[in-house]
Amino acid sequence: MSQKITVILGSPRRNGNSERLAAALLKGAAEADYKAQTIRMHGLKVGGCIDCRRCWSNGTHCFLNDDMKDVYAAIDDAAVIIFASPLYFFSWTSQIKPVWDRLLPYFHPNSKVDVRGRRVILLATAGDTDKRCFDGMKKSFHLSCQYCEWTIAGEVYAYDVHDTGAISKKGDWLTRAEEIGKSL
Repeated sequence: MSQKITVILGSPRRNGNSERLAAALLKGAAEADYKAQTIRMHGLKVGGCIDCRRCWSNGTHCFLNDDMKDVYAAIDDAAVIIFASPLYFFSWTSQIKPVWDRLLPYFHPNSKVDVRGRRVILLATAGDTDKRCFDGMKKSFHLSCQYCEWTIAGEVYAYDVHDTGAISKKGDWLTRAEEIGKSL
């Protein structure tokens, strides 16, 4: 029986470097009998957390009624969650950051879904030529995973890949991602 992977794409570019990195990982994961669901955040209407603490009060994860409900459904069933995001000003894109902010319902006392112990992967891309550019995102990812009690199953930080398709021409980033997928 296959397990489910949820890929949360945080890039506004279709078929950009982040998405190609995720596709490589999914290619490897398919060999390990994983079934993937991809959520493209660009174009979805997901508001920021308003810290109202009304999680689960209306029978759903969040009191806000927006497209985050689809993201919650995808996370609920996933054995592995992949965050694929380009680096924007040393952190997450504005498309993916609200997902992190809206994880609070999983840790509310009335939570109906336990996501602790899930495996997560970060696939990050940047045009910057200095690999240290990911330090802020990496710290945020590690601290968030620690809080969520998630196990980090892999990380790829592909730098110097600004132009669409550059990830196919530089470095071994795609191979690394595929290998992580195979190792799941």
